[in-house]
Amino acid sequence: MVVGRVVRIVGNEFHVETPQGLVRCTLTNKVRRAREGANKPAAVGDEVEVEPGEAGEGVFLKTLPRKTKLCRAKGSEGQLEGVLVANAEQVLAVFSARSPEPDFRAVDRALVMGEAGQMKCAIAINKVDLAGPPPEVAAYRKAGYPVFETCAVTGKGVDEVRAWIKGHTTVLMGPSGVGKSSLLNTIEPDWKRKVGALSGKIEEGRHTTTWVEMLPLEGGGWIVDTPGIESFGLWGISSEDLSAFFPEIHALEGKCRFGNCRHISEPGCAIKAAVERGEVNTKRWEGYRGLLKELQGSEGPSWK
Repeated sequence: MVVGRVVRIVGNEFHVETPQGLVRCTLTNKVRRAREGANKPAAVGDEVEVEPGEAGEGVFLKTLPRKTKLCRAKGSEGQLEGVLVANAEQVLAVFSARSPEPDFRAVDRALVMGEAGQMKCAIAINKVDLAGPPPEVAAYRKAGYPVFETCAVTGKGVDEVRAWIKGHTTVLMGPSGVGKSSLLNTIEPDWKRKVGALSGKIEEGRHTTTWVEMLPLEGGGWIVDTPGIESFGLWGISSEDLSAFFPEIHALEGKCRFGNCRHISEPGCAIKAAVERGEVNTKRWEGYRGLLKELQGSEGPSWK
């Protein structure tokens, strides 16, 4: 028996990196019977016990306790937990300056999910050769998030991203077509990631990454590449907890007249007053309200 880390899952086959090399593991009947709901017995990033066999194959035995997990709601009504990545330390939300146009509601969703998973978060605005960074970027910097302006073509901002991810396990998140694969190719040219063509008709990237995959960094650490997810429901977050994941809103909550203020239309709301004074960004507040409505209504969300 050896301990390794799941770096890729293809169907019911788990690819586990061990001190002896990569082992492709199948599940025992006991593990299959113990599966909970729609979840697999392990996620990418999990530390697991396996029994190596011959020709690089083995048997999956057990998942070890997790330090962190990045989760999304699954199922027709979002009633199931789907663990996307385990044991990651950071989330880098990647979005484009243009083509496709940046969707900052999606940025907010990625940051909330990362913070809910107890991970550090940052933003990369890619394709800045096509357009300058949008003005909304200033609000995220003011809230305390590192923001990298990047271009896979010219290499702009890549060194800064490389320094931020070095020595850590970082999840790349973002919709299709924003250039995650191109950015990865620039960070680590030896990976030679497949880059998909962008559809000029609807300006939505085709899915070039079809599964979650961990990739080792030359300078130490890992990148977890995720597919361009078009539907990503919040999981494990209540409407009462949501404001804690908007730093600029959370910092002012103690000044509201009512302790249970939801910062929508309540009298004496310090956040609404700060928005009116221009101290809290209007679109960030609108993003908070949109996610709050989603959580209160338990409706199926989307990136858009």
